[in-house]
Amino acid sequence: MEGNNSSTAVPINATTVQPAATTKVYENAGPVTLLFFFGVVGNVIALSVLCCSSKTHKWRPFYRFVCGLAISDGGGILASYPFAEYRYISKFEYLFPTPLCEYLGFVFMFTLMSSAMIVCCMSFDRFFATFYPFLYNSPTKGLRTNIILAAVWCLSGILSSLHLYGLGSSKNIYPGSWCFLNFIELNSTYPNYRENTIYSYIYASVGVLVVLTTLVINMAVVSFFVRNRLTKKRASKKRDIHVIAFLIVIVTVFTSCWAPLMVNILQHASGSIEGEGFTELTVLRMAVTNSVVDPWIYILFRKEVLMIILRAIERVRGRSLQITHDLSGISETADTKQVSTVMSSTNRTAESQLSDDDGGVFKG
Repeated sequence: MEGNNSSTAVPINATTVQPAATTKVYENAGPVTLLFFFGVVGNVIALSVLCCSSKTHKWRPFYRFVCGLAISDGGGILASYPFAEYRYISKFEYLFPTPLCEYLGFVFMFTLMSSAMIVCCMSFDRFFATFYPFLYNSPTKGLRTNIILAAVWCLSGILSSLHLYGLGSSKNIYPGSWCFLNFIELNSTYPNYRENTIYSYIYASVGVLVVLTTLVINMAVVSFFVRNRLTKKRASKKRDIHVIAFLIVIVTVFTSCWAPLMVNILQHASGSIEGEGFTELTVLRMAVTNSVVDPWIYILFRKEVLMIILRAIERVRGRSLQITHDLSGISETADTKQVSTVMSSTNRTAESQLSDDDGGVFKG
């Protein structure tokens, strides 16, 4: 069911609070409710699994990143979506006051950017664990991970709060249930259009850089495992297919969910598209969907869960699968052990230094 919103856009303290007069309001609260429910529940489950299995994973770097990701995703959804839900419940009669819109703009931008950066950091974590295992497995890797998480949150906080310090503004965007940086009103007929354009370019460029970096890093790791599977001995092949599949899922979900919003912002900033509507709402929901899906990928995509799924498939098909046998053979050894033959230090390469630390992806 759709209805017309008769309120006009009025700049108040550099923050546009209401959608334009021509904006049609999409009044179906179903998607908002589902994103809120699964986003909060999924991340709470992820944190619970992390805490309950802490004796097994011993808070290796991968799990510290997962914890930070669950806090960013779940906390951001919990801090913003109740207001969006109330806007739908009020039949769009409730209007966000300026301070609330500025707050929601910060929360949405911070949640999405910090989650994207943490995913990128997790890719770097796999990269260094694969290519530089001896450097990666230093005694201070836990502290190093904590510092990286703190730096990510600080950088995301600064990047998401520039509108609070005069660079650009926030805007209540179609259908009036969410606020973000004002990447809509970027022509000379609007106040602060130059600042909004600059802010849009900064935020979207950082987002695109994060996407491209994540893609390149993960493809490098996938290429390494593919090459390793083709050239190494049989003993080193068992977990390769699972690491490859896991990384491909990460790249596919993250890129497909996060990139459309960044591209849409850049299109507005460049002037190739104008206005706001269902497209902007859709790309935002896609970006938030990444925060909803993250815990299911990074926590529930574990060896135990995969074994349950594969054995269920075996029961349906009536025969065993080779991948189940391979997965059951994955070593549960500590992440400081190496799967390389002792070689001369001058001839050691990344391939011969491969660590058994797969980030806990297939561990308890």
